[in-house]
Amino acid sequence: MLSDTMRERRFAAIWPLGRAAALAALAMAVGLAATPAAAQQTLFNVPSADVLDPGKVYLEEDNLWRSGRPEDTFFTVRGVVGLGEHAEGGVNLGGFAAQGRSVPTAMLALKWQPYHDAQWSLTGGVHGLFYVRGGADGSPSAHVYAHAAWTPADGTRITAGGWYATSGFADVGVTRGVLAGFEQRLAPSFNFQADWFSGRNGIGYFTPGFTLTLGQWVVYAGWSLKNGEPHENGALIEVGLNL
Repeated sequence: MLSDTMRERRFAAIWPLGRAAALAALAMAVGLAATPAAAQQTLFNVPSADVLDPGKVYLEEDNLWRSGRPEDTFFTVRGVVGLGEHAEGGVNLGGFAAQGRSVPTAMLALKWQPYHDAQWSLTGGVHGLFYVRGGADGSPSAHVYAHAAWTPADGTRITAGGWYATSGFADVGVTRGVLAGFEQRLAPSFNFQADWFSGRNGIGYFTPGFTLTLGQWVVYAGWSLKNGEPHENGALIEVGLNL
């Protein structure tokens, strides 16, 4: 059975190793995001119903911090690029531990939105997880999802759907479940939002929180509640940049 730490290194929002390491990882993400076959825009963890316009780039650094377990904190960076035809692609670089041994991973992702109008959208995507150091750390795995998003009023959006993951992505075996999200604008640049992956596995979290947009920058702050495992709860801070 995989430890919780190992599972979360596969799909985590994570804590910085220090300024130099964070800048180096961000530079890597910028280079990878510039390629067309490349993590996705998310609420906190659930992929959002937003898709970047062609040629647009979004960069993000994520941190999950557990005050009672500083040794069990990580960081990740992501880059996303708009591909056109209502599609975007990107990469997450993660698995970097604040303390102890890191297990570096690269997660490639594609998101496609075959339908959208003023109230409804249908979105699907796939993640492919790979270990940077090869098979010594683990085997490649995959995750697919699909969801519908409904905008009943200006500034409000509700998302619901399902997901499926092969062995090794969220747990030792094949896993599946539901996902959900909620977004509510409170002010022109300030939102409340929450998202959830079901199940007791590496991605099974409920995260409510807020986002603040400052020009090209977006700051996300939430509290991640691990399904059925309160000792794994932690503060989630994310910083994004639109280019």
